[in-house]
Amino acid sequence: MPVSIPRLCVVVLGASVFAMDGSPSGRIAFSAGSHPHEDIYVVNADGSALSRLTDDPGADFDPSWGPGGRRIAYRHESGGGDASAEIYVMNADGSQKRNLTRRSGQDHSPAWSPDGRRIAFASVRGGPMPSIWVMNADGSSQKRMSRASGEYPAWSPDGRKLAFDHNTFGPTGWDIWVVNSDGSGAKPLVAWRTDEKGAAWSPDGKRIAFGSDRGTAQGFDHVWVANADGSRPHRLARQPGERPAWSPDGAYVVFTAGRFTIVRRDGSGATAIPVGVAGEPALADWTG
Repeated sequence: MPVSIPRLCVVVLGASVFAMDGSPSGRIAFSAGSHPHEDIYVVNADGSALSRLTDDPGADFDPSWGPGGRRIAYRHESGGGDASAEIYVMNADGSQKRNLTRRSGQDHSPAWSPDGRRIAFASVRGGPMPSIWVMNADGSSQKRMSRASGEYPAWSPDGRKLAFDHNTFGPTGWDIWVVNSDGSGAKPLVAWRTDEKGAAWSPDGKRIAFGSDRGTAQGFDHVWVANADGSRPHRLARQPGERPAWSPDGAYVVFTAGRFTIVRRDGSGATAIPVGVAGEPALADWTG
């Protein structure tokens, strides 16, 4: 069962804090805590009603909402480090936790398909580098999608494509790649001579948000937005951030950089979410 945590009063410089009647709505799942003791939390978009959904000696992170916000898939490490990572699922209140993958080798970064029938994830089975796999929502029929290595998949809203992080080990470093949902047609979508990670499709499927260190000091990402074909990229906001997630209505984007920041889809109105947890919040996912 979730553990309710009183809302804290937090003052953050450089960004406003939501009033109680702030317009963004819905729930944000995220992880926080020192590794290897992260837990999964859920909070309303205004920072209220914070609840911890996991509380065990291992690490729990990479949360992904199922359609309708009824379940959450996530990465669980039992205490053996990355090698022990499996994909688990639980109800939105933290109940009925269940291991879906049950295989040797690290499994992580789950992403629920829009129709709720499948979960994409990254796995190191069969090689030293992670690749994108897909399974049914009950854990059955686990299959590798493509020969291309990658992690942190993200489904397009129509379920026809997945974007993912791909390390080229070359001049372009980490790139955003895309592959058809049947595993065909893997190709680069954003391939600059910088690192790009953490793709998130807008709910209408017309744009993709992602983190990049383009034009910044090494190690300091900003969130960028491009058309779904990778064209017309632009930096979304002046605040540093990574691993963006769209609000269900597509009007806002949340990202992390030591704290949560929400901006409008045009990059304006940067607002810090006051989340009182130990450690930095990270890896947000947003549902209605």
